Amino acid sequence: MGLGKTLQSICILASKHFERAKKYKETQSPDAVHLPSLIVCPPTLTGHWYYEILKYADNLRPIMFVGNARERQRLVPKLKKHDIVITSYEVVRNEVATLEEFNWHYCILDEGHVIKNAKTKLTKAVKCIRAHHRLILSGTPIQNNVLELWSLFDFLMPGFLGSESSFNERFGKPILSNRDGKSKNSEAGTYHASRSWVCFTEVYLPSAALALEALHKQVLPFLLRRLKEDVLNDLPPKIIQDYFCELSEMQKFLYDDFSKSQARLTAEDAIRGAKSGEQQHIFQSLQYLRKLCNHPAMVLKTDDDVKVALQKVGQKPEKANLFDINHAPKLLALRFVTAATSKWVGDR
Repeated sequence: MGLGKTLQSICILASKHFERAKKYKETQSPDAVHLPSLIVCPPTLTGHWYYEILKYADNLRPIMFVGNARERQRLVPKLKKHDIVITSYEVVRNEVATLEEFNWHYCILDEGHVIKNAKTKLTKAVKCIRAHHRLILSGTPIQNNVLELWSLFDFLMPGFLGSESSFNERFGKPILSNRDGKSKNSEAGTYHASRSWVCFTEVYLPSAALALEALHKQVLPFLLRRLKEDVLNDLPPKIIQDYFCELSEMQKFLYDDFSKSQARLTAEDAIRGAKSGEQQHIFQSLQYLRKLCNHPAMVLKTDDDVKVALQKVGQKPEKANLFDINHAPKLLALRFVTAATSKWVGDR
């Protein structure tokens, strides 16, 4: 996060679209005719991509292919007239019949680990997209097991790593069996795969070490990994500001009420049990306290609970508003930080 994946991708798109337009102007070659590029990202990032392109690439005309079905239908005729089409994974899944009719110059998947499961409808829809070039951006390309890498490469270069079953036999099972502790230390050798994120610095069976080494040699030429130390000099200094939020009167009452309840005693027993090896947990209590610190409305479920809480803080239920932001100082602080950040960005 924050190491330049978005900006680097925009630079690639800007240069390639410029070169293609220049070639078509000089030669009128059908191979250089204008083609839009597609960026697929989580819904929360579509606006970010759009404004970053406007900010850094003057020669690119982006359009966001989002909204409800009727709004998207009106946008379809406009897509070919733009250079960059930005959409979300959900839209691709719902509009795959429309999007697969286009020939795309580039198809970029932001947070591409979303397609780690080859069997989901979303992954199958994304792999139907036809594009001359394909890129995947991700800070966590492998989250659970090495088999997820196969699905990513099946989008990038179909067939490059063979079938899913053959990949699992050759790489997945040897590595997984070693990680699951099914090996004997007397048979194990050491293999340090620190150059790539397809790595585990542990003691490996010879078969697992060989599988990792072979996988590295096969995929590393197609991976561009950026580390913080690579771009540390280009990053602005980190500014850390701590905002301390006191509990509101209602939160204090509910917190004290919890400290006197049976739930607190149960949580303490769970902690003691965890230390002694017993299988207990305190997730329910932690979840309650987390919600309480966010806003009392998240834990007050009945009208009677609301009335009691309001009366305890000296407010009349008929005049008070449970959803008042003043009951949650954390939200007030977040609103202040958001306003300050927006002003800072505007000034720059």
